[in-house]
Amino acid sequence: MPRTGITREQVFAVADRLADQGIAPTVAIVRSDLGKGSFTTINQHLGEWKALKWKAEGLTAALPPAVEGKARESLAVLWEFAAREAGQTIERIREAALRDVSEMQEALEEAQRQCQALGAERLALHKHLDQAHQTIATLTTEIARLSESLGASARRLEDLEAHWQTVMRNRPHP
Repeated sequence: MPRTGITREQVFAVADRLADQGIAPTVAIVRSDLGKGSFTTINQHLGEWKALKWKAEGLTAALPPAVEGKARESLAVLWEFAAREAGQTIERIREAALRDVSEMQEALEEAQRQCQALGAERLALHKHLDQAHQTIATLTTEIARLSESLGASARRLEDLEAHWQTVMRNRPHP
């Protein structure tokens, strides 16, 4: 036969009766009264009963003044420590950020110097390229002139050879 567990209503009924008798309900007392049930289940239901009872009666868990004072002192010390640690951490982060910014500024300035140097080099190369184009144009013109002159000289040479051969053929033979 399966076990039957205890219900929420059973725990609430026992807790209400005990409270009416002026006895603070505990897990052990409620279990003893019921004669059965797991401590875990009773604890869950009893916790819910206490929360509902306090809410219904407007009860709050106020700290005794001495405990509240010590808690405030401890919290103030903890807060001061946390604030100091946070301040130091922020300072370390700020210093690291300033170093990073400084390094990036230096890198930017170096990059700008390199850009200027490359710009000057580019201008010099363009000037050199323009001079090379002018030289090529001049040499091309000169080659064309020399080619023409060479062609004329070659034609003159052919004419002279032809004339020479004519003279040689027409000369008296000894």
